[in-house]
Amino acid sequence: MKIFRFLIILLMFSPVFAQPGPGMGRGSEDGPMRQRIREKVKMVKIWRLTEAVGLTPEQSEKFFPVYNQHQKRMEDFEKAKREILDRIKRLSDDPNSSDDEISAAVEEFKAHHRKLGELRESFLGDISGILSVRQRGKLVVFEEEFRRGIQRIIGDIRREFRGGPGNRKRY
Repeated sequence: MKIFRFLIILLMFSPVFAQPGPGMGRGSEDGPMRQRIREKVKMVKIWRLTEAVGLTPEQSEKFFPVYNQHQKRMEDFEKAKREILDRIKRLSDDPNSSDDEISAAVEEFKAHHRKLGELRESFLGDISGILSVRQRGKLVVFEEEFRRGIQRIIGDIRREFRGGPGNRKRY
């Protein structure tokens, strides 16, 4: 809970989710402010993950290179997923696109989704020699809870900023 409060404070003091500034508008996911926030969230995540999974220093030395490589692959897959979804949206909204084009894009999305599952399974196999079964279980739970917590915080902040100055909560 303390970590989420810290993230709330961290995100509240940054204009990341307010009106877009230079490098922060739609489609610019690598704006300087967003990059800084991402880096801070990554640091907090690593700290919390180490604690939640109970990594020893020896395990950390072996685990984090594999984990960081996996995270990079996941980021690349998420970016590709957004591109596929954008293409499906454009094709679906375009009255001149054919059903075959839309169907092919949807099939690409389905294949991408299956590949993402394979990537996750591969990662869990890669860390089986580093983490115990119990630690791998804790990692799976941590990843899901952390993702949900971040999404909830971001949603709360977005709603707060959309509500206008008079509707903002006072902390």
